Amino acid sequence: MNYRTLFSAKRLASIAALLMINASAMAQPAAGNGAGALNGAAQTIRGYGQSANTIVLAIGVIVGLVGGIRVYSKWHNGDPDTMKAVTGWFGASLFLVAVGTILQAFFG
Repeated sequence: MNYRTLFSAKRLASIAALLMINASAMAQPAAGNGAGALNGAAQTIRGYGQSANTIVLAIGVIVGLVGGIRVYSKWHNGDPDTMKAVTGWFGASLFLVAVGTILQAFFG
């Protein structure tokens, strides 16, 4: 057996040993199953639900006010498309209120 073959065999044996040690270390059960981390993440996400609902409802109020002013302006100027504007702005406000409710239901 020459020097190169011996060196190559030692290298191959050491790589195989390291791989087996790594595999056995990965197979060991973790200290916890991660349930605590998942519960913590779920609580954090649920905490965002109320904030998201408040933000969406605030945006809905702003859209409703802007829509009311725009519709009043159209109605006061005698624009024939006033009903179309009322429907559009009311629909947008209703949509934002529905989104807020859905977010509250989704985030619990």
